[in-house]
Amino acid sequence: MQKIYYIGFYSDKIGNDEGRYNSPAAVDKMNYIAASLVRAGFGVEILSPSWSIKKGWKYLPGRINNEIPNLTVRFTPSMVSSFKLIKLLNIFLSLLWVFLWLILKVKRNEKILVYHSPLFSLPIIWAKKLKGFKLILEVEEIYGEVFNKKDLLGKWEKKLIECADNYIAVSDVLAEILGERAKIIIYGNYSVPQSSIKEVNHHHSSIHVVYAGLVDKVKGGAYNTMQCVKYLPKEYIIHICGYGGEEEVKELERQVIDLNERLGRQACIYHGLIPENEFSDFLHKCHIAINPQFDGENMTTLFPSKIIKYLSHNLRVVSTSIKSIRKSKIASLITFSDNDSPESNAKAIMQVDPNAPYDSCGTIRILDKKFVEEMKDLISN
Repeated sequence: MQKIYYIGFYSDKIGNDEGRYNSPAAVDKMNYIAASLVRAGFGVEILSPSWSIKKGWKYLPGRINNEIPNLTVRFTPSMVSSFKLIKLLNIFLSLLWVFLWLILKVKRNEKILVYHSPLFSLPIIWAKKLKGFKLILEVEEIYGEVFNKKDLLGKWEKKLIECADNYIAVSDVLAEILGERAKIIIYGNYSVPQSSIKEVNHHHSSIHVVYAGLVDKVKGGAYNTMQCVKYLPKEYIIHICGYGGEEEVKELERQVIDLNERLGRQACIYHGLIPENEFSDFLHKCHIAINPQFDGENMTTLFPSKIIKYLSHNLRVVSTSIKSIRKSKIASLITFSDNDSPESNAKAIMQVDPNAPYDSCGTIRILDKKFVEEMKDLISN
């Protein structure tokens, strides 16, 4: 069985307890892609250089997770420390670990998959020059352009993208920019989960609207969603699930309390980050999902993976009119708002009939089957 090395900032349950650096959305997508490769007949070894970002003092040895057949996850050793110098050393040693692994284990012309991060730039570029392996770069966004970074890391990122042999792009728009080396487009995790809820009753007085994702002020999704409540009838209840920086979360919680007090009802609820084993059932209890991120040039190539998560739970989706979503294969399933204001998003929400016949899961299953076939062709040929 052919084995594929897959490099990314990954974490499992133990890794979360260890405080290893990761993004839940990235881990979710890596899980899906790794599982798809296994379904396509490959063995997969994930190399995770995720260091610990916990405070305190402790040494974490490298470890291996091979609970899933044909899938192995290998974690770098790391130190837990409150000292800034040790934290920087952690990052350096983790990236050095990736470089040495590629130098010692990967053969010439062997194909490896990398979940794109600017931090991987130097170890991947140098290892590729020395070993001559084929690099498939999974590009979610070009961070130097999204955040307008012209520094050294931004230059390294550009060189990493240029040296890739093939790309897996997050959107049709990004694939056009990357050119003919962009062989596959994947918007998110195409798994369609089964609900453990015996019967989901959508025919009742309250209409539940959910936003799940990052709580921050750059993309602004959580704050924008909360403000929609002011323009919705009282039967609509907004649910916000997600994670973010301590200050951003505290500010959101304060605003939610103030808003509910002004409206005299529990119109908006902040749930925090719901555990993955509970999150799917939570989504199955909702009617409508919203992607209300601020539109703009920095959002043109991005494709919010949460939209696929919503559609895989058969939720109706309301979104701002982002170019990458409009040009996607699931655009017909989306209700677009006129602009990114809370009032416009609220109007779009009220256009949705949660009781009308609807099957977004069927579309997601088609995309899933296609992706597995495309990955098999890309790796084999």
